[in-house]
Amino acid sequence: MLSICEMMISYLNEIAQIAQDKKSTPGLTSRVKGFCTLQSREVVRLAREVCGGNGIILDNHVMKSLCDLEAYYTYEGTYETNMLVSGRELTGGLAAFK
Repeated sequence: MLSICEMMISYLNEIAQIAQDKKSTPGLTSRVKGFCTLQSREVVRLAREVCGGNGIILDNHVMKSLCDLEAYYTYEGTYETNMLVSGRELTGGLAAFK
């Protein structure tokens, strides 16, 4: 779980630097958002599994984090939508949706 979190932090630091240099694109931003929300869901799922029955007790905050992350996953645009935006950029504007 820690290695996934460290990977996401590295990725986010890189995109922050790119954005600060005014070189960010919507496709790149969508890839980062999609990737990080997908990986975050995996981290909290693993945490719930590691904690066993205690993972669903709200006192331990694991299940709350899992539920919160589902909102982030949807609020930031679903993984699939973010990947379609990224794909549109990679194909030079050929969109799979209107």
